[in-house]
Amino acid sequence: MDNTQQPSDQQPSARGLPRLTLLREITDGTVLDEVFRRGRVTRAELATSTGISKPTISESVRRLQEAGLLRESGTRTGRRGRVASFYELDLRAGWVLALEVSQAGLHSSAADLAGREFDSRWEPPVRSGDTDALIQSLRRTARQVLETGRRLHGELRAVSLSVANPVDPTSREIIALPNSPFPEGLVRPHQILADLLEAPLLIDNDVNFAALAERRSGAAREASSFAYLHVGAGLGMAYFLQDQLLRGAHGLAGEIGYLPIRSVDGRRASLAVTLARQGFGRPDAPSIDVVRVTDMIEAAVAGEMPARTALALFADTLAQAIAAICAVNDPELVILDGPIGNHPALQQRVRDSLTEITTLPVRVEGGQVDRAALRGAVHLAVDTGRSALLTG
Repeated sequence: MDNTQQPSDQQPSARGLPRLTLLREITDGTVLDEVFRRGRVTRAELATSTGISKPTISESVRRLQEAGLLRESGTRTGRRGRVASFYELDLRAGWVLALEVSQAGLHSSAADLAGREFDSRWEPPVRSGDTDALIQSLRRTARQVLETGRRLHGELRAVSLSVANPVDPTSREIIALPNSPFPEGLVRPHQILADLLEAPLLIDNDVNFAALAERRSGAAREASSFAYLHVGAGLGMAYFLQDQLLRGAHGLAGEIGYLPIRSVDGRRASLAVTLARQGFGRPDAPSIDVVRVTDMIEAAVAGEMPARTALALFADTLAQAIAAICAVNDPELVILDGPIGNHPALQQRVRDSLTEITTLPVRVEGGQVDRAALRGAVHLAVDTGRSALLTG
């Protein structure tokens, strides 16, 4: 039996790769992360910021250039006449596509792997339940953006889709909920886009995406455990615990519209049904009347007494749900957002109500990210696209 060991740089790693290959992959990933963070950087700066030796950095930069991921982008003269070359992400390293389906229509955002948007589009909303029109809208937008993206940035690395319905955590299929005002649960995006997209398709709930955007660049930048409550035509919540999104066994964590609430007349129903019974729902759809409630809040701000009474009732009902969330999960922050939830007057009235019904420390703030769901979808697509650079 030959007991001679393999050379140390060829011993298999836990991932099944030769050790030298694994070290190169780690180094290249570290270099790319710095390029993403800084945008434009020299090899000396890379060595300083990463702690990796200059020769190793030079080899990594060479490999990444040969792979079409980095490009030289100018020079800088230093001390004693030394010239340093700058490197940045190659324009054709790849790109990502984010799609958002909502009652406002279909919005899309295409970005390079640095997260810079280069294409955005909008298609008007389809009639509720018209799945054929929704499918056509998705495919039409995908075709148009694919042509532009491939021409400018090469390979499509990831696609994300934001929908108003929950998503099964195992199958990643959209869940159609009873009495939902949103038609997306009736389509299967993986099937209808399969022939157009060669990249991974990532589907998630719009509230989850919005919470991700607030964590990255909004109100939750300093909070790793927080609740994000969307109040609009529908109600939804996302909860991050130590930067981990809680999905639940069936993908239904955060479906706060189904939370049981006792109304002022003593009847018990879900939060959504209770608000409808209180006069805040639309008569023609299972949803909150956004226009009517917004007008009510504005009238309350103007001092109209009936509107002030209605605002207090609306806020008190929401506060009951928020108090329940805080009693169970104790978040650092509750973000109140959405077409109705982002109104400062509502946020303040909710704070006042919480002071009356709970002694728990509850901090309520408004969302800070515009088009948060689409922005969060871009973040996830970029993260996935970057990860694919060295493995795709």
